[in-house]
Amino acid sequence: MKGVAWPRGFLAGACSCGIKDPPALDLGVLLAEAPCAAAGVFTRNKIKAAPVILSRRRLRRGRARAVVVNSGCANACTGRRGLEDAREMARIAAERFGAPEGEVLVASTGLIGSFLPMERIREGISKLEISREGGGEFARAILTTDSRPKERGVSLEVGGEEVRIGGAAKGAGMIHPDLATMLCFLTTDARIKAELLREALREAVDKTFNMISVDGDTSPNDMVLIFASGISGKEIERGPELEIFRRALEEVCRELALEILKDAEGATRIFKVSVEGARTEREARIAARAVVSSSLVKAAVHGADPNWGRVTAALGRSGIKVDPGRLDIFLGDLCLLRGGEPQPFSRSEAEEILRGDPSFRIFLNLGEGKAEAWGCDLSEEYVRLNSIYTT
Repeated sequence: MKGVAWPRGFLAGACSCGIKDPPALDLGVLLAEAPCAAAGVFTRNKIKAAPVILSRRRLRRGRARAVVVNSGCANACTGRRGLEDAREMARIAAERFGAPEGEVLVASTGLIGSFLPMERIREGISKLEISREGGGEFARAILTTDSRPKERGVSLEVGGEEVRIGGAAKGAGMIHPDLATMLCFLTTDARIKAELLREALREAVDKTFNMISVDGDTSPNDMVLIFASGISGKEIERGPELEIFRRALEEVCRELALEILKDAEGATRIFKVSVEGARTEREARIAARAVVSSSLVKAAVHGADPNWGRVTAALGRSGIKVDPGRLDIFLGDLCLLRGGEPQPFSRSEAEEILRGDPSFRIFLNLGEGKAEAWGCDLSEEYVRLNSIYTT
């Protein structure tokens, strides 16, 4: 599988150390075989979990060798002890796999407000084996309410040289623009400076992970990390080569983001919102995010109810410039509103479109800004799953 250990220079693996009940893979390690550039994007939630605090600090130098990840316990809202436990996880992994302690990052996901079972984690790290074939196990070890692992990889040619980008992600609930209960780990064998890597990651995240919404909630634990081993020997520099690399990285991130949506808690379908004609790209992104984040729009999609008024309501409260007299809205190719005037349409045709994976096309007709966002429907099963999470 073209996943997180597919690019050259990386090893990965996982084990079960007893955090999850019933037992399952719940501890993973991703290791670069040599020093490499690294970058990260982290949750904007004002409450940040211990692993986020530690990993952000360590990434300021733009270098990292490894990340150790656990699922089943978020190590969030755990105070001083939580931060000490995160440091201990990194220290044990550094000793076990021969990496500098300051270049080992930490990630956790699971229930908020619980302490890590450190004895189990120490034992797990001591027995955990990593290899070039271990990416699949790593991808399974980071899951919580996900029903399946999420892995992707692309190969691109830059200046006649092959460069690989791979990744693994988890997420199914608490997903909202500006990251969510989501972890994503990306790797590349390109040689690229940390500054450029950081720029490329930020842009890719803004266009993909920050443009999906499941339920409007975000978590203290969210992060996206990328490691660049440089093993391919191909130096990515500013210019056309960087643009090729950026597009490929965005492709991997988009595919992983859509896999998260398809696996969303209780979801039966996903839908896309495209906005064109905004005054700026920023306003287009805000508008698209407002529509996919609307609980009323999500509920309408779930019920195959062509209630396009909920789309206009979301646009109106988004805070961007909207001229109702210029607004056009389409459901697929079906015109619902043109120039602010309701259009006759076949309800049965609209319902049929909504029973698939529909797309809303919105034309503000005010400028050149455009953007896309993706959401999923809101179902009774989502409420059921999240009413029994701790039981």
